Amino acid sequence: MLRMILPQSATRRRAVRTTTMQACGLYPAVGAPSLDPRGVIIGREIYSGRAWIYDPFVLYDPTARERLASGHVLVLGKSGHGKSALEKTYVLRQLRFRNRSFCVLDAQGEDGRGEWDQIARSLGITPIRLVYGGSKQGVRFNPLDSRIPARHQFRVLSSMVEILAGALSSEADFALSQAHSVALRVSASENRVPVLSDVHNALTHPVAATLGQREIGAEDLVVWGQPASLALDKLCAPNRELAGLFNGPTSEGIDLDARLIVFDLAQLPREGVAMPLLMAVIGPWLRFGWLKEDDDVKRTLIVEEAWHILSHRAVARLFEEFMRYGRRLGLSFWSILHHLGDLLIADAPEAAAILKLSATRVVYHLDQHEAEITADYLQLPKWAVAAITDPANLCAPGRAVWQVGKRVLLVEHIRSQTEIQLTNTDSRMTEKRTTVSTGFAAPVVPLRKGGGV
Repeated sequence: MLRMILPQSATRRRAVRTTTMQACGLYPAVGAPSLDPRGVIIGREIYSGRAWIYDPFVLYDPTARERLASGHVLVLGKSGHGKSALEKTYVLRQLRFRNRSFCVLDAQGEDGRGEWDQIARSLGITPIRLVYGGSKQGVRFNPLDSRIPARHQFRVLSSMVEILAGALSSEADFALSQAHSVALRVSASENRVPVLSDVHNALTHPVAATLGQREIGAEDLVVWGQPASLALDKLCAPNRELAGLFNGPTSEGIDLDARLIVFDLAQLPREGVAMPLLMAVIGPWLRFGWLKEDDDVKRTLIVEEAWHILSHRAVARLFEEFMRYGRRLGLSFWSILHHLGDLLIADAPEAAAILKLSATRVVYHLDQHEAEITADYLQLPKWAVAAITDPANLCAPGRAVWQVGKRVLLVEHIRSQTEIQLTNTDSRMTEKRTTVSTGFAAPVVPLRKGGGV
């Protein structure tokens, strides 16, 4: 039998001759080309079935098939549909590239610990935990830290005071600037780092200053600076609620060279001024201490509960500049929100600018009203609105509409068994049960001290 088969030539199929108009009907399942094969696999496209590969740094490169205007990402959607799972698995997969570094502002969590606590411990990382009242369990960030240039420290001070006391008048702004200058001189003469108490003391016991050719007396400066001094008293007085978070030298042991930095904000209240104050300080602190212009490391900053940034103009101004410099510094900024409906975007142009600077938008399930607001702002097509309002099928948990540049696709996020265990945030609401292994698991490689793997 083999002797009869082997000599035979291979069979051939006759070519199909058709026109370009008819070809699209003969091959209806052919999809558009993918963005770029470089990057990490997120999951698969629902309609084409192909692997969905994404990396904002690759897509910003001029050699990309479709170049993005920025590497910034906006993630929207209701709780429980996969926002946190996406960002966590993205970080875990990107950490396998040696020139990637991440910083996470973790505002979610339970039992006093953030959602990233389990991942951080699996990688051998200790989260930086912030608490009220100067507790020994937490750390302190000094807005006058030497890592923030003096010319930027005043902007941070002004933002903090505006969050606590509202917009400053011209007189209050002048008094605060004079107090900041005095605080720098006093601390330098005593050979130490300036702290907020130095500014507060200079506001309440000022020295005469010159405004042009006019001399401003100490009594006038006390009156002018009263709104700022009352605001700083909330941060400096030991019996006030915000004591210990910002007044004093920055805590030791904060490693800004680690490949993954997690700021655990779970013990800070989501309402009130503590969170926006922290954003106002950490933003510039990372800008000048974490980001470096003399290396080739690509850095990603992930901000949970980003409405704390977008809903406060003083903080939004700082982070808008942070994002505008992102291209020069190799930064990808991820904003994680529940929905846009609560934001008064028309009253905060800085917030609108931050949203527009995000060239990638990922939208999970939203209610009909929120979906319409989001679709109108992001200019999503009608089929995308129908998808994100369908939580049972099209946008079931793990599925989202991705708007990457001009492309809009429906993507399913796929996780390994290990990733499912590390990113599970519903353990308190679900019954304990034995997990059936699928055989698809990926190891978690601890990070070494100094940034290696």
